[in-house]
Amino acid sequence: PLPLAPTHSGEHSTTMSDNSTAEAIAAAPEQEEIPQQPSAPQKEDWEIQRDAYKAAADAAFRSGDYAQAAAEYSNGLELDPINHVLLSNRSAAHLKLNHKSKSLQDAKACLEASPTFSKGYSRLAAAQQSLGRWKDAKESYQKLLTLDPNNVVAKQGLQDCTAKVKKEEMEEEEEEKNKLKEEQEEEAKKEAEKGPVDEDDLLDDFFSEVETAAAATKVIVEDEGPKIISNHKKDLGTAAEQIERLLAPNHQWRNLNPFYVLDMSHDSSEEDVSRRYKALSLLLHPDKCRTLENAKEAYDEVQRSKAMLLNNEDKARHVRGLVEQGMRKGKQVWQQEGKQKGMKLHEVQEKEVQRIFAQIEFQRREVEKRERKQQQREQQQEEDELDKGRRERQFDKSWREETRTDKRIGNWRDFQKKKKPKL
Repeated sequence: PLPLAPTHSGEHSTTMSDNSTAEAIAAAPEQEEIPQQPSAPQKEDWEIQRDAYKAAADAAFRSGDYAQAAAEYSNGLELDPINHVLLSNRSAAHLKLNHKSKSLQDAKACLEASPTFSKGYSRLAAAQQSLGRWKDAKESYQKLLTLDPNNVVAKQGLQDCTAKVKKEEMEEEEEEKNKLKEEQEEEAKKEAEKGPVDEDDLLDDFFSEVETAAAATKVIVEDEGPKIISNHKKDLGTAAEQIERLLAPNHQWRNLNPFYVLDMSHDSSEEDVSRRYKALSLLLHPDKCRTLENAKEAYDEVQRSKAMLLNNEDKARHVRGLVEQGMRKGKQVWQQEGKQKGMKLHEVQEKEVQRIFAQIEFQRREVEKRERKQQQREQQQEEDELDKGRRERQFDKSWREETRTDKRIGNWRDFQKKKKPKL
């Protein structure tokens, strides 16, 4: 049988390469028995069958038949779907088969079933490491060490991942510098050529539009204290006016600020926010605005703002903090340059508030884009490795068939040579 992966300082250690920690963790399945309920002195039939599947899977794993091992573990999981030991072992089998995404899924399921199962964090870190998710693997090794401080493999894995994370951060920083330099050079070139502005760049277009139209846009309304909903409706004007305001050009950036959507001050009370939301919802409800185009889209913008300000206290506090930050920044900009240029304080503050929300959303989209690319790379990497394995198996099969053919022909020729000629 293969030895267990080292888990304590007293056990053997191995020289680690980029993924050797993951390989060490996947070296063998769990040898422990599946825990039994203390109140059940005798196993049920399904438990006996489950344990039989596990024993067959463990034997297959130790013999190197990882596909059969994964299949037997799956049989056991059909009887006991949240058994953390079976999930842990199948994760190891999938990793041996280079099914990295499946290994990751099983490791996560293992920890959901048993959050304090230290081996589960080993499986999770190994899968993450094999996929190149160094930051995630680093966190998993750190959690493992809180449960098992003397785990040698985890210590080595943490060291490897820390080095990789540092390298990635340096590469990303260098990439950002190069990207910024290229953008500056491109901008200078456009300026020199006096070429047309890139109108597809929504963020730049948004800031440009804010610069010229901020004075004409009503964003901050002084808090007038508690009012009844009907008075709020009167204050909002007509449904057509609100639809035009909420769906104006670049609204997808401006409406990131829920206080802009509700057309009220960020220091309004929660009660007043609720009243304004109700008034605006009644005004724009699709059933009451059937003759107005895009009423449903404007109504949805109001619902999103409600979710940010009334459904989650932490999110509402965060939004208010962002507006405050923009207000302070706007005042600073106004004092430094806007005041001399005759700009109005509230216009500069409005622009800076919108800028903060837009930048955060832009960064969120960039992160989302990078994550999608990372997932695509991982999927392609897994597919390439599987394709490589198929080609190698096909080559090996063809080679064996050719060898057998050549051997049969050689044996026939030898036989012919040994035959005595007829007299």
